[in-house]
Amino acid sequence: MIMNSWSNIEISTPDSEIIKINDLEKRLGELPESVKRIRELITRFEVCHFKYKQHLKKIKDSITELHPNVDPTKIGVNHIQHGEHVINTDTTGKSLIGQQYIWALKEWLNEDRESEAPDKYDKELGQLIRKWLGNKSPDKVHLVKLLLARLTWDWTSYEKLLHGGEFKDIEYQASRMDICHYAFPNNLDLLLQGIGQLKAVEGKEFEGCGLFNAEIQEYLEKEFVDMNNTLKSFQVNSRLSQNDLIRTWLMLCLAKTIKENIKILTPINGIGN
Repeated sequence: MIMNSWSNIEISTPDSEIIKINDLEKRLGELPESVKRIRELITRFEVCHFKYKQHLKKIKDSITELHPNVDPTKIGVNHIQHGEHVINTDTTGKSLIGQQYIWALKEWLNEDRESEAPDKYDKELGQLIRKWLGNKSPDKVHLVKLLLARLTWDWTSYEKLLHGGEFKDIEYQASRMDICHYAFPNNLDLLLQGIGQLKAVEGKEFEGCGLFNAEIQEYLEKEFVDMNNTLKSFQVNSRLSQNDLIRTWLMLCLAKTIKENIKILTPINGIGN
């Protein structure tokens, strides 16, 4: 489990905190499946997700109860990667918005094809996107196809469409685009205008996957401080039960995940520090 559990953070060198957290995991022995599923929820936590507060609460409740409040296998079942039918089951409205953009982009790519637009297609959005993208060119077509592959999680096509070169900055911004981002669809609107001009969105105007705004940073910094204080109290108590040791390990994993995602410099309290 250690090999993949840190896939949602980026570190460039061996990290002493991760080494200690992993050592604690080893000392815990074989973990129940319920605990492994909680660890998977932590791995799936994204600070840029529009529901990050709800996700964090569910993870914290799961740690307290030592039972996952969410089935990890059900995460993302209403994402547009699964096809148009998800717009009928998604209650957030994000999938329908995402599907509107997919319909419009496909229409721009296939403007000569005669087909009836779906009932829920937003024709005004389609007209706006055609205005942003302008006339076709080989480079624009390539970038739109790359963006479509990213939005629908078609990773095989996505890898084939990555060219780099002159438009590598636009390709990079397309790679950071998803419907679950807190800035969607505003960030997608900016990217489409950029593709139309064959120019990447400049500076801080672009908000893509992995980024966070001031509100998210403030909220998660407070959460980190609260968790760190709890971990400090655990550290003082030398007679923790096995379940409390597991809770400590899970909280360490969550605190480290938040710390690295929003670049907190404060050391983490905990067993072994």
